[in-house]
Amino acid sequence: MTRPGLRQTLYNLGGRICDIGANIAGHPAALVGVIVFCIAWFLLPLGDKATAVLTLVLSVLAITLTQMVLNQQKRHEIALHLKIDELIHAMKGARDEVMGIETASESELEALRITGDKAEEVLAKRRGKPVVTTDSNSRGA
Repeated sequence: MTRPGLRQTLYNLGGRICDIGANIAGHPAALVGVIVFCIAWFLLPLGDKATAVLTLVLSVLAITLTQMVLNQQKRHEIALHLKIDELIHAMKGARDEVMGIETASESELEALRITGDKAEEVLAKRRGKPVVTTDSNSRGA
């Protein structure tokens, strides 16, 4: 197995830091801590400079935590897509062309939906069941 390069090592380290930060920020004790901090901030007689510094620190913290959570969600979403793609690939009768559609344009997604509707209609007719179609005009889009 080859050793990861510096870029991959830094990416992995950043991912771990984001995971830790997001997990700490998402813990119920963190919410209690933020509430206590905010109450203390409003009740203590702080000067204008201290208030400006606290505002700056909280703004930077909010942006950083948002990025950490988004990074964690992005990686979880990618993993979920890979799992779904694997299931589609392994499932007999599934349309392999739907694997990886998360990067497709809206027109490509609509074309896949239409071909899927047509396939469902053919299967329903074969089975003798009533055909249920999804009309794009009735979806309120």
